[in-house]
Amino acid sequence: MYDLPPGVVFGPTDPEIVLYYLLNRVNGEPMFEDSMNYITECDVYGDPNAWIKVFQETHMERLYFYAKLKKKNPKGKRIERSTHCGTWRCQKDEQLFLNETQYGSKRSFTFVAKNGFNGMGRWTMHEFRLDGVYGNTANHDNYVICCISKKE
Repeated sequence: MYDLPPGVVFGPTDPEIVLYYLLNRVNGEPMFEDSMNYITECDVYGDPNAWIKVFQETHMERLYFYAKLKKKNPKGKRIERSTHCGTWRCQKDEQLFLNETQYGSKRSFTFVAKNGFNGMGRWTMHEFRLDGVYGNTANHDNYVICCISKKE
């Protein structure tokens, strides 16, 4: 995982994240095999130790994860973003446009620890999701791509 040559940083643009990685994932379309190493599956909204462990193992400053959303109730639209260790608190929501057409959204979060959890620093996350012209794509509201970074 994360086998990048020295000096190379995985830094896709917002359109690439949503229109290539996320849209292909949701539609079950194939992607370049190498790209599967840079965005991995992780329960970002579950135990924080899962994604913190990846940071500790890789020593990367920023990581990308496919995350399955957990709805608060089966028919509702509200998403569960809190765990026994903390909560991802929303800071900003932004619509993403390409040629004046909305294709997705990017929501910014900060992790707020609770119950004495030591998250070893301050964490921020950008959650990318399909919206606009792709808002009716099957499974569009089940998966997102999360870009997590640690702020010193």
